Amino acid sequence: MNFSVERDQLEGMLARVQGVAERRHAMPILSHLLLTAAKKGEPGGGPGITVVASDLEIVIRCTQPMDVGEGGSIALPAKKLFDIAKVLPKGSVTISEKEGTSVELSAGRGHFRLAGLPSQEFPEMPEKPKGTAVPIDSDVYRRLVDRVTPFATGDETRYNLSGILLEKREEGGKAMLRMVATDGHRLAVADGEVPEIGGLIGERKVLVPRKGLLEIRKLADSGPGSLSLSASEKFLFAGKGDTEIWVRLLDADFPDYRQVIPKENKLLASVPREPFLGVLKRVSVMAPEKINSVKLFFSGKQLEVSTTSPDLGEARDLLPVEYDGGPVKIGFNGRYLQDAINGISEDTVGFEMKDEVSQVILRAPKDPSYLAIIMPMRIA
Repeated sequence: MNFSVERDQLEGMLARVQGVAERRHAMPILSHLLLTAAKKGEPGGGPGITVVASDLEIVIRCTQPMDVGEGGSIALPAKKLFDIAKVLPKGSVTISEKEGTSVELSAGRGHFRLAGLPSQEFPEMPEKPKGTAVPIDSDVYRRLVDRVTPFATGDETRYNLSGILLEKREEGGKAMLRMVATDGHRLAVADGEVPEIGGLIGERKVLVPRKGLLEIRKLADSGPGSLSLSASEKFLFAGKGDTEIWVRLLDADFPDYRQVIPKENKLLASVPREPFLGVLKRVSVMAPEKINSVKLFFSGKQLEVSTTSPDLGEARDLLPVEYDGGPVKIGFNGRYLQDAINGISEDTVGFEMKDEVSQVILRAPKDPSYLAIIMPMRIA
């Protein structure tokens, strides 16, 4: 292997795969990335270089065309190679494979020798799904992911709740991609319009790990243009520009979320979004750290937000609202409320309540593309 690449170009490629390479894993090869250089006509689609990282659940590949003096492939420590690239002087960097399993990086008067592992030890690349890829606007994808990912559980023992459900639906003749997430205490549902969706999930639903969707979100942030999404029986695939990501689907049954959407919530309140967020943030400063509990008291045209901590004291604040029902006191995890409100882009947050102990729906009155459901907390 022998080729030259601009320092900034190399650093950019390495930065893109860092989030997938595992630094602490029982398999040392997973802390490495696979670096491949291919001349024109050689396997690997040359002329150019490719870097690949994998944690067995997510695979990311970045490919860029360039002249290659001699082809080859080697697995190198992902973080250390990135650290070296960041401190090299700007300009051309020459990378050449040495005897054994190491490479030499030269830039200006600087020289580094980095030990690696045989490329044969690196996990095998999955195939691209054979179905037609679906273009999805990067802004639409980002909005969907940002609305639902806070609601997925971080508890790995609850395997079926650690992912986000993707399914297709139609509304007014338009194709929609729906994402759903829950941790058992709260749930979020978000829809985004797509040109068509049959090639992505067809008649199936797919359950995707939260980390994988967030890696694809980074790809959506990488510049203008749409994402290309497709799915096979085992993987969700995303591509944009010079980067491709495979995410292994979860083999688990997601709960029937439609069954938990309340149908009898008749107590309706309209709360100004920004003032409400400000009140929540102020009051939450005094909330108990572990449960972050806050109490909402709807009465007439006023909402009182309060919290009490046995060790610290208490806080309360008021804001005007639109509400015509009887007095209701209801407790929540304050962070759950903030996550739900962050998914609402309109100026008003709609509360739909039944009583002080039943699930509450939060959504924007004029935006049917999102809703959040939160279980109340019992607060004295």
